Formats: sequence, C-alpha cells, structure tokens
Amino acid sequence: MTRFRILTAVALAFGLTVGTTGCAQVSEVLNPSDGAELVGTTWSGADSDGDEWAFEFQPDGGLAFSFNDGTYDDDTDTWAVDNGTITITIAFDAEVANLVGPYLRDATVLDLDGVQGDVTWSLTVEKN
Repeated sequence: MTRFRILTAVALAFGLTVGTTGCAQVSEVLNPSDGAELVGTTWSGADSDGDEWAFEFQPDGGLAFSFNDGTYDDDTDTWAVDNGTITITIAFDAEVANLVGPYLRDATVLDLDGVQGDVTWSLTVEKN
C-alpha cells in the first residue's frame, strides 16, 4: 500500500469517528429528553455532608426517596426534566429543598446541587 493510501485510510477512519460522535451530540440537542426513561428507575448516593440519598422516579413527576434512615413517598415531592436540566423538589417539614443538575438521556450518574434555605450541598447519585 502506498503512503498516500495509508494516510487516506487513516484520515477516513478519523473522520468517521469524529462525525459519528458529533451526530450523537447533535441528536441530543435536536431530540432533548423529557426524562420519560427515568420512570421506574432508582438512584442512590451520598451528598457532600455524608448523608445517604436514594430516589425512585415515578410516573407523572412523582418522587419517592429515602434520606439517611427515613423513607418518604409524598405527592409534594416531584421531579422534572426540561432543556437538559433535572430539577428535584422535596418538601421537608422545615423547608423545601431543590436539587438541580444537568441531565442527558441514558445518564448513569447525576451530579446535583442542593439548596434548602441558606444551606447548600452537592449530591452525586448513580443509577442502580
């Protein structure tokens, strides 16, 4: 094989790899997720304060969750995905907590920033 043919083959392989990767990113932008694939999945992890969390994403934006030793399933606890962002709202007795982070279809890890009044924390949960 000549040097020209080898360089052409390498360039073609590189172009196909980059082109395919670019298509996946464009597809996500053109076909953003509404989070429907989250329904029925469970996720768990620890926050920056060492507290343990677990979420079960329910239909129609409902959320069951556990926090440390307590388990909760209340209609006021919700989740939504909009324009690549997931928002989880939990109505604790003291004050509402909001957790927000980026979401891409088929993610297996969610990195969330939590705010409850003047308290902030970060939370990473993984799909179980």
